[in-house]
Amino acid sequence: MSSRSPLLEVLAAVAAGAASTAEVSRRTGLDPDRAEAALSALAAAGRIRRVLVLAGACPTQGCRSCGQSRGCASAGAGSLAGSGLSAWRVVAR
Repeated sequence: MSSRSPLLEVLAAVAAGAASTAEVSRRTGLDPDRAEAALSALAAAGRIRRVLVLAGACPTQGCRSCGQSRGCASAGAGSLAGSGLSAWRVVAR
């Protein structure tokens, strides 16, 4: 992790495609609890939000064929009430 604040590190990771807490943690070096706290703080501030990633948008060949598989919410984050997978995204300003 660089000398930037953890919130800026997490925001940069989400902007670069990290969609799950696990991926944010891996990219920033923060432990999962701190990554989740930073994600929650950024969401409360309106900088990021959860979006649904519908399963139909996934390639039929599976995750290994997808360029986003390491940053996808499906890679360990779970789903929202059967509606599809969720992912973090930066809010456009």
